Amino acid sequence: MKWMDEASLSEMTIKFKSSNDDISCEGGIKTRFLILMAVLMAIGSAAADESYGSKVLPYDADESRALSAFSSAPVFAYSDANMRGIFDISDPVYIDVDPSDDVVNENDVRLTPFGSYPAGSQVRLGDQDYGYKLKPFGINGMPGAQLVYFDVDGDGAYSIVDPVYLDVGPEYGRIDAGDVRITGYMTLQAGSRVRDSDPDNDKPAPVLPGLLCFMNLNGNINSGGWAIYDQGDRIYVDTQYPFYTVTVNDIRLFI
Repeated sequence: MKWMDEASLSEMTIKFKSSNDDISCEGGIKTRFLILMAVLMAIGSAAADESYGSKVLPYDADESRALSAFSSAPVFAYSDANMRGIFDISDPVYIDVDPSDDVVNENDVRLTPFGSYPAGSQVRLGDQDYGYKLKPFGINGMPGAQLVYFDVDGDGAYSIVDPVYLDVGPEYGRIDAGDVRITGYMTLQAGSRVRDSDPDNDKPAPVLPGLLCFMNLNGNINSGGWAIYDQGDRIYVDTQYPFYTVTVNDIRLFI
């Protein structure tokens, strides 16, 4: 990346398109460039300890390691914590690794915090939310959920600086209040929920092509030859070819 000195930046006039109006910024004070730098610093800090929501960077320890497919595809689901019968911002969101049971079960992954359990934690037997009823997105009249990204650098492609979200509707193709941050954005952490006043609210968000895979740390397999996902295994958003291999820009969904 070619860096600009302060004199070069001061000569720039950049129009940055916000959700409500155009902001013309002399001197580059609030420009896309500075937003880009903030996102880069957040990514670098998160990736240093392979935290939840961090992206794989070149030469990370897990780059090029093998990933396994789930024997049955996991789904995104939520627990109706306040019993309102609708999905709202207080409801915790999960990766349901066994959709056949429709409850929070061992080794499901929390995409948002619940009580003292952080985003990215695996559910264990006896946890407070163990056994809670789950409602998958996209069935029984519920809006679907899909992974999307905000094209921060405007290059028309998913890249290392682009934050990723779980878009839970009802308006698809834009980031809305209630969507879940899969990666952090500026000072807003992975696992947090988008609110109306947030700087990433109402930004365009194309679909991120990718799939959920896991690193089979203990090597367990079943009689059919499928890798067994269990306690301690690590889920990734596998974003690009070669699939089933940890590559740069994949996303860690574990702590």
